[in-house]
Amino acid sequence: MARERPRPPVVALSPNIATGRRLAVVWGVHCVVTEDAHDQDDMVDRACRIAFKEGFAKPGQRVIVVAGVPLGTPGATNMLRIAYVGADDASD
Repeated sequence: MARERPRPPVVALSPNIATGRRLAVVWGVHCVVTEDAHDQDDMVDRACRIAFKEGFAKPGQRVIVVAGVPLGTPGATNMLRIAYVGADDASD
């Protein structure tokens, strides 16, 4: 995604510190190392919460989540989901 130089920021979440370090030098990517998600809903909730906490999204804004399903499978990016940052993300 970063290769296309999008105007909106790209926030990458990874449980792997080595991956986070590699993503830190990619143009336009802000990487956050976090624990691995348990399921799809946890992944989307975590993405919205971190986007809010890092200052990239406000309550009510859309967040596009790109991931691989099943979780934990390297190189399997096959899911795109549009989620909304909720007011409950702001209260954490």
